[in-house]
Amino acid sequence: MSKALFKRCLVFFLLVLPLFPCRMLGVIALPGQSLSSTYIAGAWHPYLMEELEAFRLQGGSGGWPYNNRDGWGMTSYHLEGDVLAAQTVRSELEAYSDGNYYNQTAALLSASEVTMLMGHLRQTSSGADGIENPHPFNYANDDGQIFSFAHNGDLDKEDLRALIGDDWLSLHPPQTFGSGNWDGSGWDDVVDSELFFFWMIKNIESSGSTLEGMIQALIVLEQQQPYHIKNFLFSDGYDLFAYRRSSASDIYYFDASNDPNIPPHLSGSNHRVIMSTPPSDGLTSELPWMELADRSLLIFRGDGSTEIHEGFLTTELKNEALRPAACTLSQAYPNPFNASTIIPVNVTESGLYHLNIFNSRGQKVFSESRVINARGMYLFKWTGQNSHGDELSSGSYIYQIKNSEGRFSAGKLLMLK
Repeated sequence: MSKALFKRCLVFFLLVLPLFPCRMLGVIALPGQSLSSTYIAGAWHPYLMEELEAFRLQGGSGGWPYNNRDGWGMTSYHLEGDVLAAQTVRSELEAYSDGNYYNQTAALLSASEVTMLMGHLRQTSSGADGIENPHPFNYANDDGQIFSFAHNGDLDKEDLRALIGDDWLSLHPPQTFGSGNWDGSGWDDVVDSELFFFWMIKNIESSGSTLEGMIQALIVLEQQQPYHIKNFLFSDGYDLFAYRRSSASDIYYFDASNDPNIPPHLSGSNHRVIMSTPPSDGLTSELPWMELADRSLLIFRGDGSTEIHEGFLTTELKNEALRPAACTLSQAYPNPFNASTIIPVNVTESGLYHLNIFNSRGQKVFSESRVINARGMYLFKWTGQNSHGDELSSGSYIYQIKNSEGRFSAGKLLMLK
């Protein structure tokens, strides 16, 4: 068996088995509420207490059957006047046996207006081990907005590096935890999850929209690594996002804001919550937890609303395995473009080739086919219209060149009108 085939079989094997590697917790206060507000006798809300305790037990407890023992970390967001700030605690100890778990958690909830909390229990699958849990990863943009990210899965670092590009990574170097430069001796200690986070941040910054950039990044990544686990929690400080890409049922949520069927004795929550594994006993085990469907994006908005984006990846993009490309793409020009753009394609095999254009939600908006009889460079032109000749709106698009055997290459376009 070849090394590439073995790797693909291993990824498939890991996805089919009901494995539960890293665990995640995301909590967002309902409008006008605070996670730090006390409930009875100075204690936090009982739901939050039970969720934090269940999370602690999953971090190495003998009663929890999986090895989430490579440290834990949490990030909270709070208001300092009108300014949104974040603070993070990390530990290399398993949460279950870390005597400082609740002391450090209390520090995150000490501010008067805590709007959000994100936690992660690590089982090392990539990068450095024996370190404080680097999740949740945090990133501040030029405006001071802080993004946070926690991941449960395992991605190919080389492929992520190629997507992001070394120029961008040189400006935003990933952590190597003291083992050397990221592009040298420290590469083995770079965590795949941080590169996943950077890939989304790069798309968010280029699109100017958290949701559009996130979907844009996922479309390309699902195309490149379709069988890899990509479960994550993400926050831009205002909204809490959760994405499930796994055959295992390991993202659940309780939406306290708009469920009319909550029994009276369970209707007093001050927050909404997302957990890889909900509590198995206590009041919170009785809550109407919902399972997030595979390839679905859940958004708990800070204004109390909820969105679920399902199936935004087309069947064509979702189900194709990544195979060696029969063509390679050069940079489209101009890009960004106004009236039209040229997509140069270097073809290595003769046959029927298809140009497909997808919008930021993964919907195919344009396609064109061409028979190519000889190897060489060919130019595909797109004028910003759909297949019916209607003008499309400004925004980000994905272009894909695909041959009759299903092998493809892809890139991004930005249309400005």
